Amino acid sequence: MRAFGLNGYGYYIAPTFVILATITVVPLIITFVISLFYFDFTSPEGPIWQGFYNYGALFEDTRFLNSLVVMAQLIFIPVTLQVVFGLALAICLREKLAGTRWMRVMFLLPAVIPPAVSGLVWKLFVIPGAGGLAWLTSMTGVDLDVDVLAAPTSALATVIVASTWVGTPFVALLLLSGIETISTDQYESATIDGATWWQCHRYISIPAIMPIIRTVVVFRILEALAIFPIIFVLTGGGPAGSTEPINFYAYVTGFDYLQIDYAASMIVLFFLIMMSVCTPFLVQIARSTAER
Repeated sequence: MRAFGLNGYGYYIAPTFVILATITVVPLIITFVISLFYFDFTSPEGPIWQGFYNYGALFEDTRFLNSLVVMAQLIFIPVTLQVVFGLALAICLREKLAGTRWMRVMFLLPAVIPPAVSGLVWKLFVIPGAGGLAWLTSMTGVDLDVDVLAAPTSALATVIVASTWVGTPFVALLLLSGIETISTDQYESATIDGATWWQCHRYISIPAIMPIIRTVVVFRILEALAIFPIIFVLTGGGPAGSTEPINFYAYVTGFDYLQIDYAASMIVLFFLIMMSVCTPFLVQIARSTAER
């Protein structure tokens, strides 16, 4: 008996799909509905219908437009760095270079530390004159007694570095699992034909794990702005909104200013933007899977 095209197994996985839909789609629908009403907690009147007014107001809000730019920077720059560093680390671990044995344990440390703790670690690291950054620069003869979190550019750079530090181990682990599935015969044949170490990985490793790289990119894009605790602890969205992405601005608007309808419209638009960014990668993943 066929059910859901899965030879009857659809009955067993249907409850899982129902639960996933309940905890993902339903909250999104509720958030969208909230964004269509005006809520005033100081008035005895109930919610007032306002339609899509909030969505039009968003594009006249300079703070929101700035959060769009910050969001793009906190997505594309860290994800690119994570993939590059993660791939390099995965190749080093596969080649079993000197010192990589202890690296297999150490490089997972940032991934298992809670995000809030990671933010605290980096905040202590960049303390002017007393943190680890000041100590490292003093070893080179440079007295760096500057608060890097006080300037917009350096604060954003610090958040990007922290995000890269947290996400790279996850990327390296997935890419390493893909590289280790490649037969050693391919590398041996390429070496016999005169291929260099770089050419082996350029024309064998990277093309072979490209579907995994696409999957990793989707995961990291979705997780890139999940560094909310790091931003909250490290910079608080400042200075001057330089590290304030959409989700952080929505948090401030909803919980500090109590404008939950306006915050809800940001979250809905944030979801649509993330889906539009991830959809091309998901389509490529689906096509590569169908071709197998």
